Amino acid sequence: MIDREVIEEATRPLVNSFAASHGDYERNLRFVRNRGATTVDRWVSAGTINDGQQAAIRHCQHLWEKLGSRSIVVDFEKVVGQTHGDGYSQHEALAELYRISSGFPRDYWWVFESVCRYDEPAGSAGSRMANNKRSSIDAARLVTCFIADLIAMRERLSF
Repeated sequence: MIDREVIEEATRPLVNSFAASHGDYERNLRFVRNRGATTVDRWVSAGTINDGQQAAIRHCQHLWEKLGSRSIVVDFEKVVGQTHGDGYSQHEALAELYRISSGFPRDYWWVFESVCRYDEPAGSAGSRMANNKRSSIDAARLVTCFIADLIAMRERLSF
């Protein structure tokens, strides 16, 4: 016989109603995963970002992680000037990001960085390019996909 507790556990909501309204959750045997934690994650789970775009975004996110801080400047608490260690890794990441970003208009790169690095909602990031919320979300997604496509093409990235 099926135990009543097992049925209740399987049909119980994954998260509370507030969290459910702000994410896209799925249950996997032992854990709950939020597929909509960031704007990029929501686009990936919706299928609006292809593999090349996703590879380009992940590449830039990896470079931003190497910086060690949430800003574009070097973390001065790290060892700088050595040929190994965190300081050198940060310098390489900064040089690579500068090389990648210098080929794009500043406003486009700002939208891409706001969405992919700082997890800014697409409506806020695209508000410079459109007047209403729906158009600004579409503008942010379009610019992010455009930049990601060009990065994937120039860097020859793919999944």
